[in-house]
Amino acid sequence: MKRRSHIMTLCKVILFVCLTVTTTSIANSFVDGVVATVGREPILHSDVMQEMIPMLQAINAEALTPEEQELRFKELFEEALEQVIEYYILYSEAVNFEIEIPYEDVEKQITEARSQYESTDAFQKALEESGHTISDFRERLRRQMMAVSVSRSKRMQFRNEVVVSKSDIAQFYQDHLDDFHYPARYRVRRIFVQADSDPVERKNAIRELEKLRVSLLTGEDFANAAKIYSNGPEAEEGGMLGWVLAGDLVEPLNSALEAMIVDEISVVLETEYGLHLLKLEGRETEGASSLEEVRNQIEPLLREQHGEKHYRQWMNSLRRRNNVRVLI
Repeated sequence: MKRRSHIMTLCKVILFVCLTVTTTSIANSFVDGVVATVGREPILHSDVMQEMIPMLQAINAEALTPEEQELRFKELFEEALEQVIEYYILYSEAVNFEIEIPYEDVEKQITEARSQYESTDAFQKALEESGHTISDFRERLRRQMMAVSVSRSKRMQFRNEVVVSKSDIAQFYQDHLDDFHYPARYRVRRIFVQADSDPVERKNAIRELEKLRVSLLTGEDFANAAKIYSNGPEAEEGGMLGWVLAGDLVEPLNSALEAMIVDEISVVLETEYGLHLLKLEGRETEGASSLEEVRNQIEPLLREQHGEKHYRQWMNSLRRRNNVRVLI
């Protein structure tokens, strides 16, 4: 079974509060007890069930037989247990590092959790029905934020320490050539103009863009025009969208590109987002990106992979140091 490497996240704590009311009966159908220890800290069955609540909702949504549900529940319980163990270990490290979470940061997360409900009273009722107080929730959230802080810090440290050589990148490229194949693609510049849905205003905007198109056809530089007139995020780059795969753009932009020849400028194209002029600067049939084209994509990927490997090794050493024992 593939393990998720992340610890319990802040959004899942919030989700725990939101979903507990509908799944408490599931959790209460089990006898509570110690299922693992981290040093002298016991992990209870109920601790794992709280982590599992979002997962249980997924099980309920799946069309599984009772036998399949039982097997799926066991798998998810083991996964959730590992996440809780990691949470306990990281919280212990946070205490050792004397990490403090500002009060206002915790309150901000509580406010976001409360916003999921119609009123503060509804939020308080959800807490009460789950057997928790706002103090319980605040402390749980504070500890989790401490653990998350350690996790993020160490992951960043390990990523930054990784040295990725040119040969590493070249080897990855050779090992994953299929991943760098692409279908037909187009190198495109665009001038995008926002246009109001009002028919009269849109008609006026189309008329102005058609005038600009005439200027472009008679020699005005497309890139300079994009910097001046385009509302698109790529305007500062002269309207350069770069290489676009067939089918990546909305209609009628896709169809227009398929019919254009290199250096052609499209007619004014309308979408719900606004008006577009496209310039096709290059066309390639199916092929593969070169190593130089994807080098900047591969390097951070390798850094992430090696950094995660070192992080897992670090976590395993902490697990041994904390004398983790699983009792089920």
